[in-house]
Formats: sequence, C-alpha cells, structure tokens
Amino acid sequence: MSKFNARQETIAALVRRISDLNEQSLTQLSQYISYLKWQEELWNSLLDNEEAADPDQALLWQFDFVEAFPAARKVSTRKPDLMEIKVAMASCGMVQQMAIWEHPPVTGSAVCEYTLRIPPEINSLKMRFAVGIRDGALMEGDNLCAFRLYVNGMRIWSTTKQTNPWERYLIDLPSLAGQEMVVQFMTDGLGDNRWNWAVWGEPLLLGYGPKQPNSAR
Repeated sequence: MSKFNARQETIAALVRRISDLNEQSLTQLSQYISYLKWQEELWNSLLDNEEAADPDQALLWQFDFVEAFPAARKVSTRKPDLMEIKVAMASCGMVQQMAIWEHPPVTGSAVCEYTLRIPPEINSLKMRFAVGIRDGALMEGDNLCAFRLYVNGMRIWSTTKQTNPWERYLIDLPSLAGQEMVVQFMTDGLGDNRWNWAVWGEPLLLGYGPKQPNSAR
C-alpha cells in the first residue's frame, strides 16, 4: 500500500478547485500566491541573516506563544469593557495566519501574559512575530493602536499601527538563561479603541546556543 502524503493530497485538491476558476479569478490567485511567497521568503531571510551573523550559534529551543495560549493570563490594566483576547486565524492585508487577537478595552491596555523558564544552555534569545490590524477595520485620522512588548516588567519594543498588512519583526531579548521570564503582549487604543482589531501573528521565542561539533565516526 502506498504511503499517504498529506502535502500531495492537499496540492491535488487545490489543483482540482483551481481548474474551475475563471480567468479573472486565476489572475487574482496568481497575485495572491506571489504575495504569500514573498511573505515566506521575508521570514526565511530574517532567520537566515541571523544565522549568517553568527555561524557558531544554533537554534536549540523555541517557545510557541499561540500553542501555550491556554495557560496565559488575560487581563486589562483598567476595566475590561469591550476587550477581547483569544487565538484564531487572522487576515491582515489578505494574508492569513494564526494569531493572538488582542482588541484593547475602552480605557487602558489589554495584557496577554506568559510565565516561562529559559533553558540554561541558551545564550541568545530572539522573538519573531508580526503585528497587524485585521482586514475590515476602518481606522483613520487619530485612531491608532499601540502594540507593546514587555519582558520582566520592562518595555523592550513598541510601535503604533493603523494599516492592515502584517509588519514582521525579529528582535533580540535578554537571554535570562536558566531563569524565569514573564512576557507581556499589550495593546492600547490610546483613547479610541474603535476598530482596534489588533493581532500578533505567530509570536515565537527562539533560543540559540553554541553549535555542537559533529561527533566522530
């Protein structure tokens, strides 16, 4: 019996559906596939640049915040009115990916907090993530959403955003090898939380350490 290949089956199913599309839809699909490929290459280039910068380092550990979401603490800094924090697929700039949805409350910030321990062998820690405003949001004028990232109570990154498309980042964090780390994803409507459909795309901690030499044969 031939081995089931999920990837090939998915591709075959897509080809069958594509064959029914008209010319206009085929053109739109081609443009969308090109955009997805560009996004994928952008992620890979970010990681490749990091690896090339220090060839003696290897990826030893990673922590997936979407996967660990059920254990996260979800609170507001003031009242939680109209706040929403959950995990789901999100479309930003017509590109879908899993994300932490974090619509801020009417006043104050939404907080999604994780407590974790960094393995002792890690000497370099990086955070890979994207931020976006979900498609359909009608933000304009002074209506901005603030995204903030805190580690152990210190703000290490922030930006404001109004447009929908994903913006991707790879930033350095304190290594804190063998120590406990508290990571907080925060969003704030800055006084106007209308249409603040804020999402964090696939946030991931990447832990690097010395590359192990190949064992002798």
